[in-house]
Amino acid sequence: MTIRKPARRTTKVWDSLVTRCLPLQDRDAEFWWQLTGYHMAHMLDAAGYTVERQYEVLLFHYLWIVPRLGPAPDADGVPKWKAVMAHEGSPLEYSWKWNTTTSQPEIRYSWEPFNPGSDRNSNPLNHANSLDYMQTVSHIVRDVDFTWARHFLRELEKEDRPASYFLHAVEYNPAGKLGLKSYFAPRCFKLLEGGDSMVKKEWDDAITKLGPSNACRDNLMEFLANNPEGKLMKPIVLAMDDVKPSKSRLKFYLMTPHTSFASLKEIMTMGGLIDIPEANMKDLRSLIQAIIGVPSDYPEHANMPITPPIGKTWADTENLFECFVYFFDIAPQNPQPEIKLYLPARMYGPDDLEIAYRLMDWMRARGRGAYCDQYLRMLEVVGEHRGLANGKGLHSFISYQIKNGEADVKSYFTPEAYHPARFGRA
Repeated sequence: MTIRKPARRTTKVWDSLVTRCLPLQDRDAEFWWQLTGYHMAHMLDAAGYTVERQYEVLLFHYLWIVPRLGPAPDADGVPKWKAVMAHEGSPLEYSWKWNTTTSQPEIRYSWEPFNPGSDRNSNPLNHANSLDYMQTVSHIVRDVDFTWARHFLRELEKEDRPASYFLHAVEYNPAGKLGLKSYFAPRCFKLLEGGDSMVKKEWDDAITKLGPSNACRDNLMEFLANNPEGKLMKPIVLAMDDVKPSKSRLKFYLMTPHTSFASLKEIMTMGGLIDIPEANMKDLRSLIQAIIGVPSDYPEHANMPITPPIGKTWADTENLFECFVYFFDIAPQNPQPEIKLYLPARMYGPDDLEIAYRLMDWMRARGRGAYCDQYLRMLEVVGEHRGLANGKGLHSFISYQIKNGEADVKSYFTPEAYHPARFGRA
């Protein structure tokens, strides 16, 4: 079974691999390769990766990731499993790290391996595919270290508590380095919606066993426990760099129902603990205004207006996206976390084409428009099954973080692997 293929754009590297180099895989892997490999080929080409690097990335994806993405949907597009990685059930979520005035874009993705039974709760502690990946990929990525990932598997996967989703990420640096990450997410969405005080405590207890003294973590926990905005935040993901512990960082992802500018400033500064220049806060505010389309005089304490997509194709996670998501980076040597905002584009802002236009205009206004045309062409390939103007949800998040005084902006988007239009049902 193959996905429906209109007249497809191609790249030289993709054409070389699929027509002259690589054999067909089994039915499931071939589906994911023809979908996600094709998307990755266009992402790498659009981001200006060298031909050599494009081959390296696509072969890594083909050999190490694609065979672990699980069963393909049936001929009508009905999924045989739905991952939690993307809101619409795809097992990957792509990321485009926008260029600065001196650097090119970077390509990465998060992915979820298929572990039979874990998606149906018949065997929730089955992480066999992840464990096999961790064992074997270590022979290729020489500096990878899963010490912390294995620690959290032991500490969080307790029989008397709901099991976690165990997810991964790969960052493909243009210069040749691979960065691997691991993620843990509470399995029960209802716990997230209502809040589960035990999750935060379990995470903190597990982190304390790594080392009881951590001022950065302590400052975050103080904020979450005592600040009015911090108290509203619910944990959704705990992540780590898969490098030796002395160089690794922990990352807390938390969501809040407050989406106002006032809440944004309170959280980004951790109640005044972190000094963020007003110019940076105005820059972040301008990005939100551009994507969502609110006026410059939008009330400080008003939540952002939602514009949900037509249809309910993601009912299990629908309520999770009427929020802002924040990432707190906990590095042992830093006294305060580094904080990133994730704006859920699935729930806020216009259709995918208009979001792309607004984001590109924002980039061009800051002298960072060198890759805008390539970004749009690439996104049109990812969304060729339905057209970017014909809906929303391809863009999942737009993120903003201040790094070294400059805006680090990323676009996150999904393959929409099970979209009806991929199977002629739209």
